[in-house]
Amino acid sequence: MMIRPPTVDVLLAVAVAVVTAAAGGLAGVHHGHLPGPAGYLLAVAASGALAWWRTRPTSVLLVVFACHVAAIALVTEAVPMYLPLVIAFFAGVLRGDRRVAYAVLAGGYGVALAANAPPGATFALGLGAWFLLLASIAEITRITGQARRVRAARHADEERLRIAADLHDVLAHELALITVQANAGIAMLHRDPERAGAALRAIKVAGNSALAQLRTVLESLRADGQAPRMPTPLSSRETDLARLVDGAERAGLTVDVRTSGRPRTLPVPVDLTAYRIVQEALTNAVRHAGPGTAVTLLVEHRADTLAVTVTDDGAGTPAGQPGGGNGLPGMSDRVTALGGTLRAEPLPGGGFVVAAELPTRGRSR
Repeated sequence: MMIRPPTVDVLLAVAVAVVTAAAGGLAGVHHGHLPGPAGYLLAVAASGALAWWRTRPTSVLLVVFACHVAAIALVTEAVPMYLPLVIAFFAGVLRGDRRVAYAVLAGGYGVALAANAPPGATFALGLGAWFLLLASIAEITRITGQARRVRAARHADEERLRIAADLHDVLAHELALITVQANAGIAMLHRDPERAGAALRAIKVAGNSALAQLRTVLESLRADGQAPRMPTPLSSRETDLARLVDGAERAGLTVDVRTSGRPRTLPVPVDLTAYRIVQEALTNAVRHAGPGTAVTLLVEHRADTLAVTVTDDGAGTPAGQPGGGNGLPGMSDRVTALGGTLRAEPLPGGGFVVAAELPTRGRSR
């Protein structure tokens, strides 16, 4: 079971109090004068304040520094509070008001010099060097943490864009199939009830498929770290490709699937991108070429690339759906991210071709 941050902070405060008190006792034994109750009380108070370092870092630093100054000014044999001071200073720089943190650091330098008056040059320079080192480490830690947070935010933005692209691909494909089948069902409702029923069954299949794929995409947003209950669709998985082809054929296309080369295990980004390219190309054929269109899907496994080509003859009856969406730009972005090339253009004799080459090793960005 994971320990919650407040509990961790309390345990930290207790551990620092024990270490600080023990160090004070050892120092007292070494010098022959044990700290009194007031010295231990101030040390425990300073250490206990660290329980709030995460939520009130600046206040904690001021409390710890005040305990340190009080111990020096009022207690004959004080307990050294170096560990609570260092932790509180780091908390102030990393999570609180840095101006206050560095003001406290400068004040601490002055207090140390006053407590050792008259300070020698060696002591003053050595202490200053230690304080500069402490400040440098704190700043490096802060800058490193900022860079890490920027990378995490950028990764989160990229993940949201990927999920948005997946949602677009799923909805565009399945809704195109549903719309085509609904139009066909309405047209055949009185003339051919059997074909109208087949169109309704195709709508049911496409709807169930859309819901299942949407569930897969949305479950990738879950924060519990569990894998989605449905696997990510891949071009190399025969059932996934067959489902795309079956949906397109239910919408009235004729799809001829061909492969060449020796199939092999593909990087998952390449495999998924190939699937999405086929999905988008078939969606466009359904929407813009319509029933009666002949489509050829060619998957070529080459030495260092996977080539996917989807060609339609444009000979069907256009479905009359609006175009100009994000399908082709989305495909281009996916292919470019992998370091591949994409060609999507009308053919001179009619029809349309979508051809992508995806590197299978070492060129993705």
